[in-house]
Amino acid sequence: MISGTMCFLKGYEHTLFIYRNRGKNDIHQGYYVPPGGHLERGERSIDNILREFREETGLILLDPRLRAIVTFYNKGRILGGQKDPEDWRVDVYDAHSFKGKWKKEDKRDKLVWIENSKIPRLKMYDGDKKLFELLEQQGVFEVIIKYSKEKLAKFDWKRVN
Repeated sequence: MISGTMCFLKGYEHTLFIYRNRGKNDIHQGYYVPPGGHLERGERSIDNILREFREETGLILLDPRLRAIVTFYNKGRILGGQKDPEDWRVDVYDAHSFKGKWKKEDKRDKLVWIENSKIPRLKMYDGDKKLFELLEQQGVFEVIIKYSKEKLAKFDWKRVN
């Protein structure tokens, strides 16, 4: 299982996403995803999201809050043409303030502020959309997300705080 983080940076009824445009070998090609990535060995989750967010966007998060601990159970999933990718455990943060100047980690990607009302129609993974909706509630959550091939099969959550 791979450990990782992602963060929904929100402001003025918008949320920051990365539109992935790295080519056919990218499992997230053509999708909007929140910034984040995998933990380095010995790295804390909070340090990881600060590092990954800065690397991917050029921005420094000032107030990240842990909102969910998510297990992406990927047996039976097809992701970017890859069958049964490794499972992920992802600590999901949200934030509302930042400093710095935008810079993309990969020049083929596009950083975009999306109106929150348009997110349901955005090309995102269904589990990420449901997670975004869940985080409109107060609290911290544990979530299991499972796909059958490319379709969301399970989104189960429990509030833990």
